[in-house]
Amino acid sequence: MKNLCPPLFTNHKERFIFFLFLLGVLGCTLGFKYYQFHTLKSQKTPQIEARVLLQYTKTRGQKSYFVLKLQSDFGIFYTTSWEDLKNLKNQKVSLCLIFEKISFWDFLNGFYAPSFQLSLLQGEDFRKPIRDFILGQHDTLLMGEYYLALFLSDPLPLEWRELAQSYGIAHIFAISGYHTGILSAMGFLILGFIYAPLHSRYFPYRNRYFDLGLIVLCLLIVYYFLLTQSPSYLRALAMSCLAFFLLFRGLDILRLESFAWSIAILLAFFPSLAFSVGFYFSCLGVLYIFLFFQYFKIPHGFWQKFLYGFMLNASTFFLMGVVVYYFFPPFSPLSLSSLLLTPLFSLYYPLVLLTHFIGLGGLLDSLLLWWVSIETRTITLQPSLYFFIFCNALTILAIFYRYAFFMLFGVNFLYYLYGIYLFLSATQ
Repeated sequence: MKNLCPPLFTNHKERFIFFLFLLGVLGCTLGFKYYQFHTLKSQKTPQIEARVLLQYTKTRGQKSYFVLKLQSDFGIFYTTSWEDLKNLKNQKVSLCLIFEKISFWDFLNGFYAPSFQLSLLQGEDFRKPIRDFILGQHDTLLMGEYYLALFLSDPLPLEWRELAQSYGIAHIFAISGYHTGILSAMGFLILGFIYAPLHSRYFPYRNRYFDLGLIVLCLLIVYYFLLTQSPSYLRALAMSCLAFFLLFRGLDILRLESFAWSIAILLAFFPSLAFSVGFYFSCLGVLYIFLFFQYFKIPHGFWQKFLYGFMLNASTFFLMGVVVYYFFPPFSPLSLSSLLLTPLFSLYYPLVLLTHFIGLGGLLDSLLLWWVSIETRTITLQPSLYFFIFCNALTILAIFYRYAFFMLFGVNFLYYLYGIYLFLSATQ
């Protein structure tokens, strides 16, 4: 069937004008970021306030020191402290930065700066009551912190990070597009029951799906501020806003051109995303899904659609292989289980949200503690830079040629088999 959706642009002149507009936005955004950078740079040792996102210990020689991941008004950065600090996680602190050697490039990319005069500020995190409510439903801190990571984008405990690496499911613990889709579906389902009778009685002339979509989008924006500006969720939220606009303007959201312009819009408003590996993974994942839709049409039967969904999940899993292992080399054959665990998460996530809402969040703790206690091992699977570039080049070709798509899948599949061979060889 021919696609009757109107194109995003009707000619190259419109594309060029919009491109100039995005360049103007990018210029303004970079100008504001440079103003922030210049303000800090002019002070040499500026005193700032920030919230501690993460605190962990490292050792140099015989001495230990703390590494702090901080979030301020101008972004996320790292510093260290040799003092004997208490747990400052989620606390607001004041500190002086040694900013002299920080370049504007570092400032955009996320930087490390030495600091001194670290002091704790008064006042509690506004999310503390929510944290206490979640932690109070679990007998172990490990499970409490696990759910804080799942619901409030807190750092995932080390034990769960190691498990996520072994099972290849790190993507389901970082609140991003997958979670946004689940939350949107829950919002449509719950609000639909409430709004349907009101719509029939009082607003029959309105587009019910537009109203529900707008309400859900507003709730997702509120959730963003509850997460205190999680970068991965911000990417997903921005893409959701763009998809909502395109969809209700009657435009085809599955066109690759629409996707490309969506990336350009995000980079214009948030140029720091250009340095984000998570943003790169998100864009590649969505692109591979679009390419699967492009080369394999959705069938009509129920079981055919079920198989189609499984093949889509498997295709995306293998296509992401080389690029993921280039940045995160830990490998285990257990990662194949993500083909099952990823779709199951769409059922698990609403369930644990509901159980925590009614105060029964510890219902699955014993099962999850047993799972995280299972010993796993990984090997280092590190693709070369040339192989990484080759797969990215194949990705670009796959946009235009079907054979390149199959070749990219075959290369990644064979590399995964190579990883299994290395893993089995290392265990003998």
